[in-house]
Amino acid sequence: MRTAHFNQRTGVLFLLATLLVTFSQFAASPLHQVPDNESAALFDYDRSVAFDLKEDSAKEQDGVTIRDVNYAAYTPQRGRIKAFLIQPGGKGPFAGVLFFHWYGTPNGNRNQFLDEAVSLAKQGTVSLLIQGYFPWAVPPADAKADRQRVIDETIEVRRALDLLLSQPEVDRRRIGYVGHDYGAMYGAITAGVDKRVKTYIVIAGIGSFSNWSLDYWLKAIPAPDKEAYQQALKPIDPITQIARAAPASLLFQFANSDEHIKKEAAIAFFDAASNPKEVKWYDGKHELHVEAARDDRRVWLTRQLRLTKPTRK
Repeated sequence: MRTAHFNQRTGVLFLLATLLVTFSQFAASPLHQVPDNESAALFDYDRSVAFDLKEDSAKEQDGVTIRDVNYAAYTPQRGRIKAFLIQPGGKGPFAGVLFFHWYGTPNGNRNQFLDEAVSLAKQGTVSLLIQGYFPWAVPPADAKADRQRVIDETIEVRRALDLLLSQPEVDRRRIGYVGHDYGAMYGAITAGVDKRVKTYIVIAGIGSFSNWSLDYWLKAIPAPDKEAYQQALKPIDPITQIARAAPASLLFQFANSDEHIKKEAAIAFFDAASNPKEVKWYDGKHELHVEAARDDRRVWLTRQLRLTKPTRK
């Protein structure tokens, strides 16, 4: 009887110890610390939809091919997406970078990063520069419509990644993203739902679509509608999604005299992001047309994507 009692007691203790170990492992796991991204399913799409890629023109510039292309948008009402596809000479494999422009003047379109993409091509990079739609072509209107438009635009960013990765010479392990203003915000959302990008550069972005929509387009709507707008966009806001960017690395670039983004909002956006990350501040305004910022982007991408060193002039 004593032996049976001892065995029973030992079995119970072993079971308790096993449960405690299992619980401690679960509690320490990343899955427990960072809950699943329930909103990620909103950005799902059918990857079998054809691009119907067409080339309008092509030209050579210093050994680099600049292709002016267009392809079918995933959302039919958007029509076709204009883009530049920048390709270096040679067979690769090459790194790939997706560029998404800002909302502003000058160059609030796919031209914004064209010079940078050409320079990166000389270091062994294929780049895709896409033309934005919301809010560039269609302004914010109401909570329901704008929520869907943000989702649709993010899906177009993911589709642009598909197109970039479909280029046979692109090394899918060395993919970067560079976005400014709204381009940065869509990049931040993509970072939370798509793990194909190795590194992101987030230039003068803000954590919430509501801030700009309500300040610049929907300022006159009633207070309850403003609250409803904020709540509708919150689950998909950049500041919510960028917390799940890991393992991608993040470089944030902000202007000290940004007329649209308060410093505390910029810091909050950076603080919310997952590691590894770095932030740099520059003398200048929101357009951040600053040579130092451009140089830092090149240095960052050269290191993160293992590019060849730039040729000195």
